[in-house]
Amino acid sequence: MIRRKNVTATAVVLLGDDETIRRCEQLAARAALRSATVTAMFAFAHGEPASHDDLAQVDAVVAALARAISVRLPIWMPSSLTDLGREQHYRRLSLVLQRHGLDLLVGEDLWPVPDTGGMNEIDHALRYEVRAVDALDRAALAAAGVESLERVVEQAANALPVSSHQNDWPPTLPKAGLQWAERRQAVFGYVRWLVDGCGVTRAAAARVLNASGQRTPDGRAWQSTNVSALLDGRYDREAAA
Repeated sequence: MIRRKNVTATAVVLLGDDETIRRCEQLAARAALRSATVTAMFAFAHGEPASHDDLAQVDAVVAALARAISVRLPIWMPSSLTDLGREQHYRRLSLVLQRHGLDLLVGEDLWPVPDTGGMNEIDHALRYEVRAVDALDRAALAAAGVESLERVVEQAANALPVSSHQNDWPPTLPKAGLQWAERRQAVFGYVRWLVDGCGVTRAAAARVLNASGQRTPDGRAWQSTNVSALLDGRYDREAAA
């Protein structure tokens, strides 16, 4: 997708370690100075990202990305490099958001990470390489007459009436404290959108549900097998038995 230019954030998804999120009231006041509000907060344990080579293993990061992409909001990390612990995590997070036309905002002044250049020569070179690969991939897909997933999703969203955009697109998760019978349809729709609409793996979808406080019909943490059971209708058949 094309990244938006010169857009001032009016709402943000706050992401950081538990020490950063403990300053949420102070950070919310800081965001207000930039005419922005914090609509959601996601925290990971101090040092957790640095202990993983793959940022997808950090549930709070996956959940924050899912929320940001679904509601079309930037992610704000006031202490991005300190909290993430690794330069490559910072780079990968910003590149994922930029693929969806969104910003990673950093520092207490909500500075958007630029989509050109980089923190240093190595960062610039790596970002350039990723974009070159993306451009080649899109060219190959176009030559083959195949549209990329992101384009299909974008066109489907734009084709919906305004009322549908407001009420049905994108799907959202219900309150985690509701009974399963009250959550089932909304959770199913959200997971179906993640897996079929966005290409998210079932294991990653399980991590998103867990990070959002959702639990299976029997009150347990989600795993990929539970996501498969939900999508295959096994939970419905068991309830009817």
